[in-house]
Amino acid sequence: MKIITILRINLLNSLFIFSSLLSFDIDFAISQALKDSINFSREILSTFSKDDPNYIFLDALIEFNGDSASKKYQKFYSKYPQHKYADYSVYEIGSYYYSKGYYINSSSWFKKIPIHYHKSALMEKSIEMFFNSMIVSGSADSLGYYGNIFSKLYPNLDIGSYSINFPYELKFENEEKDIKYTIQIGAFEQYNRAESRMYMLKNSGFSVTIIEQKKDGINFYLVREGEYSTKKSANKIAMRIKARTGLSPIIVEL
Repeated sequence: MKIITILRINLLNSLFIFSSLLSFDIDFAISQALKDSINFSREILSTFSKDDPNYIFLDALIEFNGDSASKKYQKFYSKYPQHKYADYSVYEIGSYYYSKGYYINSSSWFKKIPIHYHKSALMEKSIEMFFNSMIVSGSADSLGYYGNIFSKLYPNLDIGSYSINFPYELKFENEEKDIKYTIQIGAFEQYNRAESRMYMLKNSGFSVTIIEQKKDGINFYLVREGEYSTKKSANKIAMRIKARTGLSPIIVEL
């Protein structure tokens, strides 16, 4: 009796997997996963060939471990560099290295999109992240060179607006010696939001603090970094903050 019950359960499981497979649309699953909506069991992927490019891409897409996801994206890209999702994989690999602080590696991956994937929907984001990676890695002197190349390849894009500081030289004239400057990366009415921003920036390697300030009778919590004698010094750190976090700091006179 026990054997018959087990056989029935196994049969029901097989029928369930088979019916799920028949109704499972992997292209639709990928489109949903790209929107962070996963409404299927990971086990169903085991029914696909591990050499199926859609399987490899979807498997990477739903992988929550960053290290594992990056390896899967690289496997997908190395086997299928012309696939319709190849540019997405390239962008994710670049983002992975960027988040780890490997800016030279990230720049080489972000550069692949404007060079090889001329119709990519990720074009503008990739160029911006490429410029950011170059700046943080100390290669900002090459921005002009690549800016010219990308401007010729994509004349309809405003390439100069994508980098943090393009052209490279910024001039701050007539700065008074007694004036001090700080970098502000947010102003919040709720302390918990300011605290969240502070921890995010600290995790990115910045020494930030929260300053309470009242304006028009309302308390604001300001997230600030450092104290600098010149705008130029503050701007260098502001550039780094934007490159690492994507946030847009402002320089404030103290």
